[in-house]
Amino acid sequence: MPSGFHPSPAKAAERAAETHGLAAEEQAASPARVFAATWLGWMLDGFDSGIYIFVLVPALTDLLRAQGTTPDKGHIALYGGYLFSIFMVGWASSMFWGWLADRVGRVRVMCWTILLYSVGTALCGVAPSLAWFALFRFLAGFGVGGEWAAGTPLLHESLPEALRVRLAGYLHTATPVGGLLAASVSFLVPLLGWRGVFLIGALPALLVLWLRVKVPEPARSPLRTRFSVKSRGPFHIDNARTTLSAAAMMACIILGLWSTTFWAPTYVVSHLVAMGYTLAEAQRWASLSGLLMNFGTLVACLLMSAIARHTRRRAAALFFFLGALLTNLIAWPIIAMHFGWVWVFLALLPVLGFFTNGVFALFTVWLPEMFPSSHRSFGSGFAFSLGRLLAAIGPSLVGAAVLLTGSYPAAITLISFIYLIGVPFVWMASETAGQPLPA
Repeated sequence: MPSGFHPSPAKAAERAAETHGLAAEEQAASPARVFAATWLGWMLDGFDSGIYIFVLVPALTDLLRAQGTTPDKGHIALYGGYLFSIFMVGWASSMFWGWLADRVGRVRVMCWTILLYSVGTALCGVAPSLAWFALFRFLAGFGVGGEWAAGTPLLHESLPEALRVRLAGYLHTATPVGGLLAASVSFLVPLLGWRGVFLIGALPALLVLWLRVKVPEPARSPLRTRFSVKSRGPFHIDNARTTLSAAAMMACIILGLWSTTFWAPTYVVSHLVAMGYTLAEAQRWASLSGLLMNFGTLVACLLMSAIARHTRRRAAALFFFLGALLTNLIAWPIIAMHFGWVWVFLALLPVLGFFTNGVFALFTVWLPEMFPSSHRSFGSGFAFSLGRLLAAIGPSLVGAAVLLTGSYPAAITLISFIYLIGVPFVWMASETAGQPLPA
């Protein structure tokens, strides 16, 4: 400030009030409260996005029949794949939310996205046709993806460095818990119908009320540091390799999960119906398959905090990529296709969940570390969202291949090699282990 310059009393009072308000908010933002808020948002995100995989068969059976299409295995696989892809395109479009969170605040955007995915999921339960159902799935995906782009930077920027990696490592435990909740609710399909199960998806909207009252904007948010010098953006020549390698890694693990493991309940239903089980009986086993997958995912997420604190990021990613490839190649072509052992396949689902879904817990820690606060939400959200966009073709390819071959395992086996394709991008990515969160 130049010598002799003094702000007006009004300006000084305004600045003092602002400083006092920020200090009071920061004092209220305990690590436990911020972790609870982001964990609940991500858990309910996982719940809403996970409902679909358990009610795909009964929902499409009704919707396809209503439009005059025979709801056989091939058509359910084909249209089910299209709907997976539509959801993922909505998810990918959510890179907009990351850009917005860097400008209007993490908490505000997190609230908007939770409202959107809650409403979108509930509307699926009243969809009058397949076209409307697809539109509502897109809206739900648009909200789901944005919640991560706002919530994960919110956690990283609100915590002291001593707790940041530990709690960020545990954050992704919310996803399998949400999946377990979705699998549990899916047991109610015979009672509520698939429409009733989707309507339950409106409940996460209640979280928004608590968020708006109890969780402040983090101290390291761009809104709090708006007078600082802005760093180069994620597409600057110095940062482009980091951004694009992160997006490529995300594309591989998202395509791998949604094109392999997430088809397991549908495969179980189709296989058991072909064996003579009723659809209701097969649906109960499919719900159990979801519980098994999410149990394995939960184990990986609980271990990720320790893995992230004691292992290099690249080494951890390589372990999960190669583990996912090996487990898929055992489960689908050997157990499911060659031997047709559906019960052994079910027993392997926790291992599949551990590698193919548990790997996302690593990126909950890693992606925000790659970008400074000025564009942390946009950079990490863009990498995640572009990965979803690139991966969106996977489920549609699986569905089309099942229609042609009549076999889920054969189609999914080919997709499994996406994890091998992802290995070079792991080595291209920035190693951030042991480094503080960039300012």
